[in-house]
Amino acid sequence: MNKRLIVFVLIAMVGLVLGGGSVFARGQAEPESGLNVAYIAKNTVDAFHATLNRAAKESLDSLVANGTINRWQLYDGLTDPITQVNLFENAVNAGANFVILLPAEADGSAPIVSRGAELGIPVIVVNSTTNNTESLATAFVGSDDIEAGEIMADFVKSVVPTGGLYAHMMGVVGNSAQIARGKGIQNILGDDPNWESVGDYAADWQADRAVGFTTDVITEYGDAIKAIICDNDDMSSAVQNYLNSIGRDDVVAIGVDGNAGPLSMVKAGTLRATVLQDGAAQVQTAIAMIPDYLAGKELPKTTMVPFTLVISENVDEFM
Repeated sequence: MNKRLIVFVLIAMVGLVLGGGSVFARGQAEPESGLNVAYIAKNTVDAFHATLNRAAKESLDSLVANGTINRWQLYDGLTDPITQVNLFENAVNAGANFVILLPAEADGSAPIVSRGAELGIPVIVVNSTTNNTESLATAFVGSDDIEAGEIMADFVKSVVPTGGLYAHMMGVVGNSAQIARGKGIQNILGDDPNWESVGDYAADWQADRAVGFTTDVITEYGDAIKAIICDNDDMSSAVQNYLNSIGRDDVVAIGVDGNAGPLSMVKAGTLRATVLQDGAAQVQTAIAMIPDYLAGKELPKTTMVPFTLVISENVDEFM
């Protein structure tokens, strides 16, 4: 090849890059027709999110099978908002043009929603909100976590009408569910003269941390402690097992999610109650919006799936 031809080829390649031709910048995927879905999970390890992820896989696989979407990819957020933000950028670079997001934090995961709006990529937020979900997300599907806190607190009052001291075992501080469930508990018990909080403990959704804090609380306050209210059932079931082991059947432990383990404990009579959050229905409802989006229909901005108090009398319905 002579020198003039080499120069011509190089100029042509530069022109394609600058002019948006078929030569692509490093890290960018070649555009595809159709919908490519990025499912950014909060995590892939805890029991509640494992249930959501399984439901998402079934629903998204079905959309691939019937030709509604081209493909989908699960991204593990590791319960870390920085990881989630980086995964969003990776997904976009890999060709994703539709996102299902289960946020790790209200504030930390918010850049995903804002970047989606900036790039024109629909983002449906599921289960918990970011602080810009209402203003920028395509849709939100979840449950009213204030309601969950209120249901737990009302149940505690029904079991121990005389009142006493209680402790609140929190999820990751800053997560919207942690914030809202705490508010719900406060709505019911905050102004009740029969009840007094000994503190909100940063147990981070973790069973071992919740049990550790409960041990400290029981040691410090003794028989005056009457309830341990937990933001999830990983914590409440572990706390209840600890309370059972030390003979404190006068203390009510309750949490949110209604996973298989806590439901079995309610059935066996070793846990009084759980607040069922139908996470599978949440994610299935979000994914069911994809065909409507493709058909040009307006999606509902907010869809709420109700919580349900599960006790011995109705546990068989949910086993």
